[in-house]
Amino acid sequence: SSGINAEYGELDGLQDQIRKTHGLVLNKGKLKAKKVATLMKSLKEKTSSLGPSSQVIMVTFSQLAVGQNKDKAVSCVLVSSVVPEGQTPFVCICLDADSTCFAVNIYNIDTSKAPKLGDILTIPFPHLSTVDLPVSGERYQFSVVRVDSPLQLMVNNRQLSNDVLAPLKLTTTAMT
Repeated sequence: SSGINAEYGELDGLQDQIRKTHGLVLNKGKLKAKKVATLMKSLKEKTSSLGPSSQVIMVTFSQLAVGQNKDKAVSCVLVSSVVPEGQTPFVCICLDADSTCFAVNIYNIDTSKAPKLGDILTIPFPHLSTVDLPVSGERYQFSVVRVDSPLQLMVNNRQLSNDVLAPLKLTTTAMT
């Protein structure tokens, strides 16, 4: 019975995260227009290319195709985040240079070392998917860029080091 209750708790947590993410994407992180303008200015000033030796081109979110974008990279400014509960990814709500708002799911990151409000994320080879889920009678639709490891992205034009990786957690269950 406690296993079922734990599963329902995880499901409730996941549904809550979907609702929060959807709301933040729709409302540009719930920031006031003046704050969004300041963050957009910062994005335009601080976005850099990945260098002449790079095999990718910088694009805006609207230029991404669903699936893996092998020859592209996208830069965005973090405007909000959804702190995960349990095994779910760290969710960043971001704006690109066109002010398009979307979610970035970063897996395997130590949330205490995760990117913060105003940080510029550069994501090479972004993997784009769309979320379209019915939850409790409502439909939630938004786009998500998946980042399997924080080592795959740059924050404020710097590659992240191994210390941002989530610590390994080992859980055991007694068999009776």
